[in-house]
Amino acid sequence: MLKPVKNPTIPALPAGPDWYPQIEAWWRRAWSSPMVPEWTESDVDTMYLAAKLMQEFWSPETSANVCKNLAAEIRQLLAQCGLTPMSRRSLQWEIERVDEAQARGNARRSGTSSAPAKSAAAKRKVDPRVARRERNLHSVG
Repeated sequence: MLKPVKNPTIPALPAGPDWYPQIEAWWRRAWSSPMVPEWTESDVDTMYLAAKLMQEFWSPETSANVCKNLAAEIRQLLAQCGLTPMSRRSLQWEIERVDEAQARGNARRSGTSSAPAKSAAAKRKVDPRVARRERNLHSVG
């Protein structure tokens, strides 16, 4: 399970352009994400490339057609670094949820079970396949 990094080391954006504020904000968020400890040196290069493409994407001089192509490439780069929900799922990376972390901390402090406690929402959650089957059975006849 991936856990948020406390006080992450955020590298500077590469020298060159005057970075747009949205790129600087994205850069800080990305480097503060729980995926950072999983990254290798090549992932760092991928992040630099993603930042450069985002800078071009946000430029007012970039045509709509070029923006469309840039968006596709940016999505691919972000997925390679585990920065999209589907990429984390395919990499089998799971981010620790706040309520799970709090429950585990409370259990540890109280000296009770070390097994992760399921949240009330997780206990109520119904498998969507089961719910769909039940709806289909009730709608027949």
